Amino acid sequence: MHRGGAVSWDTQAWAAKAKPGAASEKLVLLGLAACSDANHCAHPSVDWLCDFSDLNRKTVISAIGRLEEKDLIRDTGRRVGRTGQVKVYRLGAGKAADPFSNSPTIGTVPKTEQSQKRNSTGFSSEQSQKRDTEPVLEPNTPLEPKGSNPPQGGGDGGISSKKVGRGSRISEDWTPPVIDALPPAAKAKARQWPAGAYEAEAEAFLNFWLAEGRAGSRKLDWTRTWCNRINEITGRVLRDAKAGVHHAAPAGTGAVQPVKAHDTSRENGAAAKIRALVKVKLGDQIYGQWVAPSRLDIDAGTVTAVAVSGFASNYIRDNFANEIGQAMHAVLGPDAELRFAHEKPPA
Repeated sequence: MHRGGAVSWDTQAWAAKAKPGAASEKLVLLGLAACSDANHCAHPSVDWLCDFSDLNRKTVISAIGRLEEKDLIRDTGRRVGRTGQVKVYRLGAGKAADPFSNSPTIGTVPKTEQSQKRNSTGFSSEQSQKRDTEPVLEPNTPLEPKGSNPPQGGGDGGISSKKVGRGSRISEDWTPPVIDALPPAAKAKARQWPAGAYEAEAEAFLNFWLAEGRAGSRKLDWTRTWCNRINEITGRVLRDAKAGVHHAAPAGTGAVQPVKAHDTSRENGAAAKIRALVKVKLGDQIYGQWVAPSRLDIDAGTVTAVAVSGFASNYIRDNFANEIGQAMHAVLGPDAELRFAHEKPPA
């Protein structure tokens, strides 16, 4: 079942007025609200949300992630369903999510007199009060032992942010937890990854969030954010492995060493200008890790970014295509075309 207990009309009214910023997010939020209980919690399956919103599975999962980033919903840590893997979300979890109240209190969805009367219909006053005021239980997860404070920095738990307010940015020394310490669903998926992929993707994850400056770059729990990332990219990691992509992690470290760079000595002046603009946009660290080792081939208005591996090519395309494309258009004009490729560098 995707819902339990009485439906919260307050939560549905709140969701109807919320403005998450995208149609897909709005539909998913309304779907969650339609399944909410008196504590403003909901746990519909992704398949149910797909049926409700008429969106595909990938779009629904992406919308849920963006709603979490915007603090419109929050993972309570509870898991239900036959497999024990269906997440329970609380709606209206953050102050910014509540358009009705200027109160600094976090975690409330306001009640109106009319809705209070409606919720009490068919129940005794004692039952209604108990149902409407019962606190949401958020049991500890395997990553947060009862009675312990989450470690800071790059400790065994890999959690770099204090659970206060809206969270914090990822730290320079963040490291992922060992695979066996992950929650069941993420652990099962990570165990399917080829050798070196876990370390390579964790390094990419760290570099991306270190360079990110937009809204959503602050998280309450970076380990859970990493677990969500594992769930999102497992399909792509396995497809890459099937296509022959290999990852090499140096022994004794959790970092990925850059593969030998391509020879860029024959690049023309236009390529040099594009590189300079991209470096400014990405910063020295990210540029040096991903773009500097690649070769920029320019032919008749087409720029091909030739990466040192299939993994690097996919990562550059997925994360830096906008920055490279903007630099390319600034140098070559709006009709220029950007492509991505990879080949083995010379020995």
